Amino acid sequence: MVGPWCGKTASHFPIKPQFPKKEQISIAKILGDLDQKIELNRKMNKTLEEMGQALFKHYFIDNPEAKGWEQRSLGEFFPVKTGKKDANFSTATGQYPFFTCSQSSLRAPDYSFDGAALLLAGNGDFNLKYYRGKFEAYQRTYVLIPTNEKFLGFLYFLMSRFLSDITSGHQGSVINFITKGMIENFSLLLPNNEHLDELARRFEQLTLNIEANSCQVDALTAIRDALLPRLMSGKIDVN
Repeated sequence: MVGPWCGKTASHFPIKPQFPKKEQISIAKILGDLDQKIELNRKMNKTLEEMGQALFKHYFIDNPEAKGWEQRSLGEFFPVKTGKKDANFSTATGQYPFFTCSQSSLRAPDYSFDGAALLLAGNGDFNLKYYRGKFEAYQRTYVLIPTNEKFLGFLYFLMSRFLSDITSGHQGSVINFITKGMIENFSLLLPNNEHLDELARRFEQLTLNIEANSCQVDALTAIRDALLPRLMSGKIDVN
C-alpha cells in the first residue's frame, strides 16, 4: 500500500505541541517501531535477493560440472503469453494486482491469470517481477507461468541475472521492445530435470521468504497509515 507516509519516517511528522510530552514520546515510539520493522524487512529482502544471485552463480556459472550439461532454452519451462488489458482497466479500489511495464503494480477489478508467474515488462525498463495468485496484466507485459511451479524461484534468479542478454537477444544493441522469440530462445547450460529439481528447491525457499517479508511490509504499512491520522488527532489514547 502506498500512502502519504511512503518513503518517510516518524521524524518527518511533527507531533502537535498540545500533546503532553509523555504522549509525544509514546506516539513517536509507536510510529518509529513500525518504521524500523518495515525497513528491517526491506533490508532482509535485499539480502535474500543477493543470496539468490550468489547461489545461482555458484551452481550455474562457476560450477565446473556445468560444462557437461546441455543447452536448454527458456521456452522449455513456460509458454510465453502477454496480458490483454489496456492501462485504463485499472481502478483505485481494484481487488487484484494489475501488472504493467512499470516497476510498481496497479489494481484491477478482475483477473485473467491465476498461478505462480514471472512478469516481464515488454517495453520501457524491462523489469522482472514474480507473483503467486490471481492477477491481471497489461498488453505489453509478458506473463510466464512455469509448467512446474517449483521452478519459479530458479527461473526468477536466472532471468534476473541474464535480463540484459535476454532483452538484447545477445546483440548488445539498444531495443525498444522484447519479442516472444527473444524470451523463448534464450538458452543456457542446465542439468536435467531431476538435478534441476533438487537445486530449484533452494531458490524457491528464498522467494517464499521474500514474499512473506513483503506481505508483512504491506500489512505494517497499512497499519501505520491508518494509525497516523488517529494518533495525530488524539483519537487514540496512547497512555
